[in-house]
Amino acid sequence: MVNLNKKGITSVELLVSFIIVSTIVVGMYNLILNYRNREQIEEINNEVISFSNNIQKVIQSDLVLGHLINVSNVSADGYSATFTFDNPNSYTTTLKINPDNGIISYGKSGDIIDYEIPSIADLMLSPDSKIEYIPASNGYLKITIILTHPNFPDETYSFMINCPVNYVY
Repeated sequence: MVNLNKKGITSVELLVSFIIVSTIVVGMYNLILNYRNREQIEEINNEVISFSNNIQKVIQSDLVLGHLINVSNVSADGYSATFTFDNPNSYTTTLKINPDNGIISYGKSGDIIDYEIPSIADLMLSPDSKIEYIPASNGYLKITIILTHPNFPDETYSFMINCPVNYVY
């Protein structure tokens, strides 16, 4: 009689091993997809924060260093206004918010720069963005920019630029 070598793998053992390995691979795949999704959300947040920092820097530099003395031509919808400065020379700038095109335009007459919101799917400039001027002996300017995206907490990211008008220090 011939002795058979019983050190091989049966088909049941092979099937069980394959199922265990498959389960581990599927779990790792889901984990990788989850991290990839988080990375995409962080990229969106970083682009939006960079955009908002750029806009704020440009506008606030003028408002503070230029010494804002007057706000005029504020549109009824709050999407545009003209600012007059007196430092170092008298000059005016215009700010326009266009939610339909996703563009914020700002600059001196003849030198207006269009700042387009980052081209990210589902990112929009909210129609709730606005320019408000509160006239008084020392008036007050409030610019609110709101961006919407499904991945933001509460689906919005907003920032405000505030400045007194004709402030004497």
